[in-house]
Amino acid sequence: MSDQEPSLPVQSIPAGFGRRVVAWIIDSIVILIGVYVVGIFLWPDLIETARHASETDGARLEVVSYSLSGLGSVVLGVVYWAYTALQESASAQATLGKRMMGIRVTDLDGGRLSLLTASLRCWPLYLPGLVGMVVGLNAIVGIAAFVACLAVPFTRRKQGLHDMIARCLVVRRAPAVVYEAE
Repeated sequence: MSDQEPSLPVQSIPAGFGRRVVAWIIDSIVILIGVYVVGIFLWPDLIETARHASETDGARLEVVSYSLSGLGSVVLGVVYWAYTALQESASAQATLGKRMMGIRVTDLDGGRLSLLTASLRCWPLYLPGLVGMVVGLNAIVGIAAFVACLAVPFTRRKQGLHDMIARCLVVRRAPAVVYEAE
């Protein structure tokens, strides 16, 4: 086996760290809104509600805050896995956020991922949620996930450790060709 890193597939431009972060933010908003809506209206065990009241100069202020319960954290992990792995292994090869940012996930040859490979690749998203109820382990897994993603801007092919483990690339989509009518 050669000591050289394989080259990028023909016509592939690695997606930069910034595009990937914005795509992650978009996906996180979509997922969190979905989980909170389900938790508030359909499955109350996912959400912990806290009420805080204060009174100043005769005026009463009551604030209600919502956070995920331990079960909610596990469900969030499962939803992150399903959302990411199912979309990245589908024909679009990208989550909604990645599609909006014009990027997709491929294997090292530019092909589509299997569900197993996509599941392996997205562990930094779902694993922290799945171990969220285990104090100590959640911090260790969270730090490992952060470090895995932090590697992206420092590698030639803009791969995080999770991309390297799954043998994947995140690349820009080829621009659409527009033909003008004659």
